[in-house]
Amino acid sequence: MAGMMTSLLLLLLAGVTVGRVVDLQKRIIRGKTCAATERLYHVQLIDENGELVCGGSLINKDWILTAAHCVSSTRMAILAVHQLGKVKTVNININHAEIYRDDIGTHDIALVKLPKAEMGFEIVSLPDCENPPQIGKTVQIAGHGATTADKHGNNVGGPESKTLQCANTEVVICPPESCSYATNEYAGREVVFCFKRNQVDISDGDSGGGVMFNCMIYGVIVRGFDEACTGPGTAMNVCKYKDWIERITKRKFPIDYILKETAV
Repeated sequence: MAGMMTSLLLLLLAGVTVGRVVDLQKRIIRGKTCAATERLYHVQLIDENGELVCGGSLINKDWILTAAHCVSSTRMAILAVHQLGKVKTVNININHAEIYRDDIGTHDIALVKLPKAEMGFEIVSLPDCENPPQIGKTVQIAGHGATTADKHGNNVGGPESKTLQCANTEVVICPPESCSYATNEYAGREVVFCFKRNQVDISDGDSGGGVMFNCMIYGVIVRGFDEACTGPGTAMNVCKYKDWIERITKRKFPIDYILKETAV
């Protein structure tokens, strides 16, 4: 019952109807345990019962970048979950989270404040927004969502993965209308991009994780699709939130450093 209530709370925050609960059940399929040197900035967001809510990326010493629909259920953050011997659990106060809002409402992207700066942990590389991944380019997704699938690649449930799973997928054109609330709600705003590869997908536990290209974070995973859909997964486009991220985290995107050096 607690798990069902958590799912419904996440849906309500994201503006998704209860009829789309099935949208949250996709898995990272055909992935593999991330290499020992990968995703050292990956964070697990955990609820009060110790269960996985979402993923996230440590974007500064005291800020985590994740999806907004993850925030309401989060009570703890586990840092460096893919770095043996370095793992640390930190309590989270969701009142200290920042969620992006504008004239169309709440966007599914958030920054979660840590109680204090955590030193010695790897932070994710910010993107070069002048050179984002184009249609057809390979990007990497990751998460701890369940990976059990049948011979056709369809998910069949199962527990979350004990290891961080990485998988490659491709940037594709977002359909004008789809089963994903994100592509519909933000249509024409270019604040999301889509990804798809045969038998590779995501789960609700993977939401909030980074979509990486050239070892830089370009997206925040927000949703997959139900089995009746053939559309792609979706991610919030980090570059579209550049000014907001810089203002809150006080961390500059790479292009700013280039411009600054040129001016000198």
